[in-house]
Amino acid sequence: MPLGEVGTAVASARMDGTPYSYLAHLVTLPVRVGDVEARFALDTGIGPTLLGEALAHEVGCATNGETFTGRRMSGQEVSVPLADAPPITIGPFTREGHVVGVLDMSGFPASLATLDGFLSLAFFEQTAFTVDYPRGVVVVESPSTLAERAAHGTSVPVRLDRQGRALVAFLPLTVGALGSIEVEVDMGSDTLILDAGHAAALGIRLDDPAVRRFEGLDETGNAYVRCFTHLDETIHVTGAPSLAQTGTDVMFQEIIYDGLIGDAFLRRFVVTYDQPGERMIFSHAD
Repeated sequence: MPLGEVGTAVASARMDGTPYSYLAHLVTLPVRVGDVEARFALDTGIGPTLLGEALAHEVGCATNGETFTGRRMSGQEVSVPLADAPPITIGPFTREGHVVGVLDMSGFPASLATLDGFLSLAFFEQTAFTVDYPRGVVVVESPSTLAERAAHGTSVPVRLDRQGRALVAFLPLTVGALGSIEVEVDMGSDTLILDAGHAAALGIRLDDPAVRRFEGLDETGNAYVRCFTHLDETIHVTGAPSLAQTGTDVMFQEIIYDGLIGDAFLRRFVVTYDQPGERMIFSHAD
């Protein structure tokens, strides 16, 4: 289907899927790790798959002496020890031999206490999956159902960035006077996030009293300044004007990317992540 059109998901491509629930803006899923039932957030911006320390201990997942070091969007480095996980299963799909990070989650907010870990894009590196927001399920695709998604949806090329055990996807997005920029696809974020350096080009003064400004420390102790406002311009996936959002809440912060696009945009569609094909497929529910 041409980039400018959005199709509808067809019934024959609709497997039952695994129901998910929201925790704040996070999509969370039942996952089995070894023989233990757990709940993970599905987060395409997290980098490597992460097991909480408590779950890793429960399933006997010992660290293997290796370490992964990645950078958060604000630039600071974060390191986690790596481990060879037991089989991890979501619905009918099991991934064996997956190397994961082991994360101390004891300092997380109480609102996230029910989480046992984070499933990353790397978990699905060789397998396409769909987040069917209208139906509230995640579907692991077969070759035939993926072909149907592609035939009835809008395929958009993405750039996959692999760094060690991490995998993230970048999507071209047209944002008003900025034109086309590259944004990380981050299910772990809610509103659109843009680098503070882009505000002026969009006619936004971050010192305007109408812009809400917050200063604080993130989970790693890094200081931040976050400015929240509203864009009247329509944003859309570059080359696909029908994949659009008008009237967009936006957060500005000094970050290492042009921006990140998250749940507020994605949840308006049925979204397929096809890592082997280096593309995303968008469709509307019928």
